[in-house]
Amino acid sequence: MTKLIYVIAVVALTALGGYYYVFVYSKTHHRNVQSEKSLVIQADSLSAQFQANEKNANALYLNKAVEISGTIVNIDKNQEGKITLIIGRSDSFSNVSVTLISTTPITQKIGETITIKGVCTGALSDVIVTEGVVKLI
Repeated sequence: MTKLIYVIAVVALTALGGYYYVFVYSKTHHRNVQSEKSLVIQADSLSAQFQANEKNANALYLNKAVEISGTIVNIDKNQEGKITLIIGRSDSFSNVSVTLISTTPITQKIGETITIKGVCTGALSDVIVTEGVVKLI
């Protein structure tokens, strides 16, 4: 009987800890990328480095703050309603995909140059940047 009580207590504490982490802690403890020193790079150069040697590019950029400049190829929204941008060249196989923090529309249009600061999270077919904020020049 005491083993059952211990098992129930462990399961309850684990569930409570999981609830706290997902719904309380993770909502209030975010990384403030905008206050971090960032690596400045052109979108074309960043995607070229990942295409040439992904292992080296991951060592340089993965989970680091980056400030990327380039031409907007596409503007869209994700499932959460956040703005997503493709930055680079329309004729390129790989570009930089950026998800902005805000759901507020941007003033820039396709074909215009933009600078965004965010976190590089690696590469799939495009280099992925999250937590992006448009930098005013």
